[in-house]
Amino acid sequence: MAFVGLPSVSQARQHRRTVTKLEGNLISEADDENQVVVAIADAMAALHAAHAKCKILYGNISDRAILLQKTADGIKGVLADFDYASSAGDNVAEMPESMLFQSILSLDNSRADRSLLDIAESLLYLVCILGTFGINRADRARFVADPRLPILTWNKGTAGQIADQKRLHMSSEIVFHTFILRFMCPGPLHDLALDMYMALFLHPGTFRTLQINDVTLARIRDDGIAAALRALPVIDGWRDPLALRNQFVNESIRDLLEIVARHRDTALAILNSGVASTAPMAATRPSVGPSLKHYGDEVPLAEPSKRPRH
Repeated sequence: MAFVGLPSVSQARQHRRTVTKLEGNLISEADDENQVVVAIADAMAALHAAHAKCKILYGNISDRAILLQKTADGIKGVLADFDYASSAGDNVAEMPESMLFQSILSLDNSRADRSLLDIAESLLYLVCILGTFGINRADRARFVADPRLPILTWNKGTAGQIADQKRLHMSSEIVFHTFILRFMCPGPLHDLALDMYMALFLHPGTFRTLQINDVTLARIRDDGIAAALRALPVIDGWRDPLALRNQFVNESIRDLLEIVARHRDTALAILNSGVASTAPMAATRPSVGPSLKHYGDEVPLAEPSKRPRH
């Protein structure tokens, strides 16, 4: 675990800095998925440490925010670029570069406070993107993009429309398999994505991700969940169950840290054994070009999508 250029929050907001040298390599220069798993795990640990020790909520997860660094003991991940960090609790942490990696609540401009779980959610989206399109430019250059690929909707349309798509794709384990996992290459990132998804979205305290109205609420038989949902604010006739997740931040983060640590140990064991682990890519694996920064232009849709709800 490491930080690069960790500033105070006031410094991050008031000053611009020029980076002349990166203390490591971009993930796009990795040649094995296990290297990326190690970097993701170290980034998750660094996110937690920045929040727990410095009261800083990181705000810029992307493929360029996490570096790989070679050390005498092997490799480690480095979390860089704190320019958009915020004080924990001030509810302004966002990811300004791309809506592709933003959490659902951030995209929706929800009234719910942002938490470390929103940043971890962005990390999950990064894992899904890399596992779908390849970890480096050489991987992505070998395949042609399928414009019907569901994950491409994470970067098309307005913020609300992208939030709708992510809500739908994360709404159940079956849906997540259908729209996301089955398009990912089998291997370490695929397995990590599933475990991270289950910790973030299938926590027993969270009643799915799709917004509900009073009709759906009346059908819920679990009195505890029903009472928690009734306590949520009603916005335009709908309640957002995802806001309940913030009541279980500590438990969910603990689970996530255990998950990524376990995957990191497995990845390091494979790397130390000298066995290449990245699975052969399927012929249908898509690519969108050499850089994740322009993952399909954000072209507004002709018709505004309706929020998927029950």
